[in-house]
Amino acid sequence: MFDLEKNEIKFLYNSNTLADKEAYGYVITLENYKINELDIYKNDLTPTQLSELAKKMNVKVIDLFDEKSDFFKENIKGKDISDHDLLDILVEEKSALKTPILITNSSVKVIEYAREIISMDLAFKETKFKDELNK
Repeated sequence: MFDLEKNEIKFLYNSNTLADKEAYGYVITLENYKINELDIYKNDLTPTQLSELAKKMNVKVIDLFDEKSDFFKENIKGKDISDHDLLDILVEEKSALKTPILITNSSVKVIEYAREIISMDLAFKETKFKDELNK
């Protein structure tokens, strides 16, 4: 699910949140990239996919949760829950996943502010320019 081409971006977001919709608006303006979107509000993720995401991000499963959410504070924080159970919880409680997440073939980033995508686009363009110079 997270094996991407050089010019492909996988964008995980929750269309039920204003901040994620704003970030999506910025992502679709990225030039020269194939945007492969996954709206977690409308589409289910499996425990395997979520586990792969944690691995790709190089984080623990617990780190996939939005720690600022009421759900996390009331149901997860401070409790001893196995990774298997945490994955099952994320499948059921989609809004608990920290989003939006932008994934390229070389990096993964949780977007804190939608406007970060503008500076990321500039970095992408700079990298592409350097790659073309080195040909």
